Amino acid sequence: MKGLRTIRIILAIIFFVAAVAYLTVSHAGYHVGRIAERAQIVPSAIAVTMGATLFWIMVSFLLGRVYCSTVCPIGTLQDLIIRVRGKIPRFRAPFSYKPARQVRYHVLAVYLVCLIAGVMAVPYWIEPWNIMRNICSVANPTAAEATWLQLGLGVGAGIAAGVVSLILLAVCSLFTGRGFCTDVCPIGTALGCFHSYTLFHIEIDPDRCVSCMKCEEICKSQCVKVAGRYVDNSRCVRCFDCLQVCPNEAIRFQMNRNRRGTPLIRKIGRDAAE
Repeated sequence: MKGLRTIRIILAIIFFVAAVAYLTVSHAGYHVGRIAERAQIVPSAIAVTMGATLFWIMVSFLLGRVYCSTVCPIGTLQDLIIRVRGKIPRFRAPFSYKPARQVRYHVLAVYLVCLIAGVMAVPYWIEPWNIMRNICSVANPTAAEATWLQLGLGVGAGIAAGVVSLILLAVCSLFTGRGFCTDVCPIGTALGCFHSYTLFHIEIDPDRCVSCMKCEEICKSQCVKVAGRYVDNSRCVRCFDCLQVCPNEAIRFQMNRNRRGTPLIRKIGRDAAE
C-alpha cells in the first residue's frame, strides 16, 4: 500500500518535467512533451476527442483525485514548494485539519459561467495548465503568446501573469500547503464532487489508530481529522503521504468504508438500562 506514494511521485516527476520542457524549450522541438499537454483535462476538453477528459472522469470515479497528484503540473509545483517549506524554520510547523470552505464551489461556478459566456480572462488565470503556461512564458514568451493575443493583450501580459501566479502559488503553498487545490482550483473542485461515488477511499481504521497525529500533520490538503477518524475525500489529492507515515497502517486506501468494531460508547434503550 505504501508503494502507491512512490508510483505517484514517479508519475508526477515525469509529467512535470515533460510539461516544463514542452512549454519552455519549444513546442516544435519537443514533441514528446506534447503528451503532457494532451493528458490535461482542459486542453483535452477543447480538442474534438476529449479523450483525456473522459479518462480522468472515469479515473476519478474509481480512485478519486489522482489527477491532482500525478499529471497536474501546478500540483507538482506546489509539492516542490512545500518541500522547500520544510527547510524554512518559520514555515516548518506541521499541518492540521481545516474544515472545507464553500468558496471552492463559488469559484467553480464563476469559472463555468465565464467559459459559457466566452470570458476567457478568468479561466486563463485560475486553470492549472494555463497557469503553468504563463509561468513558463517567463523563460519562453511564445508559450502563452497566442493565449494573450486572443484577449487583445501582448506577451508582456502573459509574462506578468506568470510572475504574479508563481508568487501567489508560493505564498499559498507556504501557508496552506495544497490550499490552491482545495479552495481555488476549479478542476480539482469538479473532480472532488465525485468523492461520494468513488470506488476507493482514504479511510482511517478506528480500531488501529492510536492518535499519533502523523497523518494529520503531514496532510498538505489539511483534510485528515484524527480526532473524528475522518478524511474529507473531496479535498484529498491522493498524494498518499499519510499512508507512508502511519506506523500501524491505520489509514489505508481501500474500497469499503470503516466502521468501529469496538465502540467506546454504545447507546442503549431505557428498558435495557432498567
